[in-house]
Amino acid sequence: MEIVSVAVPGPWWTDLSYMYRSSLPPGTRVRVPLGTSSRVGLTVTAEDQENAGHPDDLKEIIDAIDHLPPLPDELWRTVCWLAKTWFIGKGMAAKTLLPASFLAGEPLEEIYHKPRPGPSSVKYVYEPRDSDRMEIYRDILTASEVPLLALFPELSGAKKFWDMLPAPLKGEGILWPDLSKGKQWDFWKRSRKGEIRFAVGCQTASFIPISGLSTIIVDEENSGAWKTQKHPLFHHRTILAARAGFAGAGLILGGRMPSAKAFLQVGRDPGRSRIRERLIFVDMKDSSSYSSDGIKDRLPISRPLIRETRDSLENGRWALWILDRKGYAGEIFCEDCGSPVRCPKCGGVMRWEGKTGQLRCLDCGKKEPVPEKCPTCGGPFLEGQRPGLEALEEHARSLFRRAEIILFSEDGAKIPSGISIMKKHQEAGIILGTRKILSLTDEISPGTVGWIDADAEARVEEYDAKARAFSLMWESAWRGEAPDSRKIVIQSRRPDKNWQQALGIGWGHFWDRELKERREWELPPFVPMLRIDIPAFKRKRLAQDLEQAGFDFWESEERAESIWVRTKRFGALRKMIAPYFDIKNTRSGIPRITIKLD
Repeated sequence: MEIVSVAVPGPWWTDLSYMYRSSLPPGTRVRVPLGTSSRVGLTVTAEDQENAGHPDDLKEIIDAIDHLPPLPDELWRTVCWLAKTWFIGKGMAAKTLLPASFLAGEPLEEIYHKPRPGPSSVKYVYEPRDSDRMEIYRDILTASEVPLLALFPELSGAKKFWDMLPAPLKGEGILWPDLSKGKQWDFWKRSRKGEIRFAVGCQTASFIPISGLSTIIVDEENSGAWKTQKHPLFHHRTILAARAGFAGAGLILGGRMPSAKAFLQVGRDPGRSRIRERLIFVDMKDSSSYSSDGIKDRLPISRPLIRETRDSLENGRWALWILDRKGYAGEIFCEDCGSPVRCPKCGGVMRWEGKTGQLRCLDCGKKEPVPEKCPTCGGPFLEGQRPGLEALEEHARSLFRRAEIILFSEDGAKIPSGISIMKKHQEAGIILGTRKILSLTDEISPGTVGWIDADAEARVEEYDAKARAFSLMWESAWRGEAPDSRKIVIQSRRPDKNWQQALGIGWGHFWDRELKERREWELPPFVPMLRIDIPAFKRKRLAQDLEQAGFDFWESEERAESIWVRTKRFGALRKMIAPYFDIKNTRSGIPRITIKLD
């Protein structure tokens, strides 16, 4: 009998020890007893054989599901790399990257995966027009017969690229987003056997086991849509780059502009994307503004925005007005004591939603009626601040009485396709919404995009706020069909200054200035930042451990359970913090770590 280490999905890092009649290669699926039930885990190389326990005290593996490791070596190495780099267990990493059916123990045909020799390479494709980039990707795919992944941050982009491919070529591949969960598992198994040469898809296609994977295309690698929405939080580009390295595959990074890390490699803007003549900057202090009932602040709707919108409508083109503030007003304050109305459940900010006549907590989602008096001092006068999309809709309807006005502001609501909107509304109109409505430009080519409060996009208290704002406005100028005649109206308190000035020059100018500042402040991508979320009663001890180990850290002022660490010493940090991730801490609370790399 042999001692075998097994990684089971969970918040811990602990590999569990079991007995089996023979040794098993790493990455083999096994069914093991855990507590009062059984779980499927993956065999791993023992990191701490001395503490594995005495053989007489260990339980036996119930069943070895596989006789050979079921994953290609490059994909298994990617799982292990994600676990080590992102401060999670190998079981959690496998759960993150692999289908649920895989970890449910569904049977797989035994296949010997032959490693693909050769070093990895990286190429860059930065073209502002989507059609130009996709033609380059298509040429790469058609000119080669090697296994390939072509990945896009959104479903619309994947479908658009698929539609560009010749019919005979489609027979060799698959459009991954068009599949149900059951069919995805079926095609996952087929790709593993080499029956599918290439796949076109989004995030869900990133880690399918394409046999002999030779090329990975990542379009819009700078897009925030590549970021995961739940723990572990990561950007797919980073993990795919690691996968390409392990596979010896070519990595092609593309987009309208590069990310910070990619720019450090590219180094310059080729200058094919000047938009100065299409930008209209408006000083909000000098622009027309409109009052809304019950709201203290006024809403800027400038004459240039009205003019360009009217011109677009008269020419049969749509207009997009973007304001990243849902509801009628951002929050409500008391005029007497100045206190905001907070959520009675969690203390979060309450947004005023005019259509329902309610307040909604932005943190926990709790709804409350608008109070008749101040909960703090009892004062009778309450007023809203920072008008939102519902207030904007009222003014848009009064300014454009004959135009179609469409508002998208419901929490969790999916933005419909541009085609469905055009079928429902025969004449072009004005679409109001958050930054999410930029996806409509894939099928609706607007004549005008208006940023109602451009400063708000860079006002977020994050080190990369300016980069996010620049990227969004750059996207609004280039995304979709026929962007060259599109006007971008930017309403700002400091128009055409700082990061906004770079819009008229190019992304190279923006990144030169932005990265110079980040280097001076030792921010990503030069020095990684990590946020450790840990139960409040453990935070003091963690802070002491970090200080003793010589790490640069600070405690969050906004979150009582968070500590920020700035370091390149990932190995030392992992060793220091490992005891907090022992399975014995499951009930008392295991930390979560979020990493900022660029």
